[in-house]
Amino acid sequence: MRRRLLIIVLGLTAGLVAALGLPLVHTAVEEESRRFFLGRADDTARFADEAEWALSTGRTRYLTASLTRYDELYGTPVLVTGEDGLVICSSREGLTAKLPGVGGPLRRALAGQPTRRHHTLWPWDDRPYVIAEPIVRDSRVLGAVVTVSDTASPRAIIRDRLIVLGLGVVALTAVALVAAALIVRWVLRPVRTLDRAAHAVGYGTHPVRVADCGGPPELRRLAASFNAMAENIAAAARNQRAFVAQATHQLRNPLTALRIRLENVEWHLPGDDAEGREELRMALGEVDRLGDVIDSLLQLARAEAVEAVPAPVDVSAVARSRARAWHAAYARTGTRLTVDVPDGVTALCLPNLLGHALDVPLDNALKYARGCSVALTVRRGDDGCAEIRVRDTGPGLPADELAHAGERFWRSVRHRDVPGTGLGLATARTLIEESGGTLELSPADPTGLQILIRLRPADEAIAVPGPREAPERDGARAGRSPGGQ
Repeated sequence: MRRRLLIIVLGLTAGLVAALGLPLVHTAVEEESRRFFLGRADDTARFADEAEWALSTGRTRYLTASLTRYDELYGTPVLVTGEDGLVICSSREGLTAKLPGVGGPLRRALAGQPTRRHHTLWPWDDRPYVIAEPIVRDSRVLGAVVTVSDTASPRAIIRDRLIVLGLGVVALTAVALVAAALIVRWVLRPVRTLDRAAHAVGYGTHPVRVADCGGPPELRRLAASFNAMAENIAAAARNQRAFVAQATHQLRNPLTALRIRLENVEWHLPGDDAEGREELRMALGEVDRLGDVIDSLLQLARAEAVEAVPAPVDVSAVARSRARAWHAAYARTGTRLTVDVPDGVTALCLPNLLGHALDVPLDNALKYARGCSVALTVRRGDDGCAEIRVRDTGPGLPADELAHAGERFWRSVRHRDVPGTGLGLATARTLIEESGGTLELSPADPTGLQILIRLRPADEAIAVPGPREAPERDGARAGRSPGGQ
């Protein structure tokens, strides 16, 4: 926007300078051209008066001397012709009416029409001024006086004036450029601040405030309105998270009491009531599942409530630590876990949360690819981002289910009998995206599933996500499938 506004302002400024400067240049050139022409025209008319007496008396010696002195003083050849166009006397020897540019003005002068129009002198136009004045006596044209004036001197004056005007235009343009840049910066500074803040709010960064004491009055009012809107959004988000946390917490007590009562029911069942005991076991299983859902909701609410700033984290150390923690569980189920983690891979992440995010794909791989192979790898991407991959060789997910994986409470129809809440990868994705990274789900080759976690480089400046940097949220959930089961 700044570039476009500068182009518009500079275009208008250039148009204004051209509208004022071009007439000024033309006026200055015309003024000097007219001044020079009138001076030479007056001299030519004076010689015509002198020539009238000389031609009437036949005494041209004095006239020739006057023409010669004028030529020596101004460097302007002068010739006097009779009514037949033949030269009678001149300021230099050898001057004839056949000089370039003399023929037309001379013919008009012999017809009684003196030269009254001049051409505009430009520095590059070296044509001489040819002025012809008829010699008239008693309404009879006796001949003509012609002056051929070199224009080098007035053209030099015009050139100097044009240089001064050009320097003035350049200085005015430079001042206009600086003023335009300052004005555009003053106007757009709050706009850029609002743009960054709006993107931050759009991608869940709370709280966000902008200064409402700079820029034009309209933008100051807009900033104040934005701050009020951001506060309302932040308050609504806080209330929502508080409700989820409080609701899940309040559900714990009656759920615990319900489980105790169900366990006590077992003592009142007849010993041979196998069907009743099976129903009781299934009811206890549902209570446990509801407890897991409550725990997952509480964990998700806490993840969304994190307001810490991402900091450099040793990804290699965290990945090795979580692999060691899951090694025993993998060994008990006969699932092979291979770890390929080089030293020194760091990235930006919310403090103490990368381990929680890694537990989800490792847990999913253990549940849904039991008995297969699982590989945990860490690499540094070409763009400097840390890339953590958890790949299994299990059955994976078809394309239609892959598109929904990661949505809250979504689970594959084929995995209904596997313990889970459908909130694991949703929570992990929230933690990663709050750190400025991404979590993507894709098919593994030849079979299985791959979860890719990308985190920003540790040396990257920590800033509010912009329109191109912020992670995709809603679109990612529906189309790119960065989620879990």
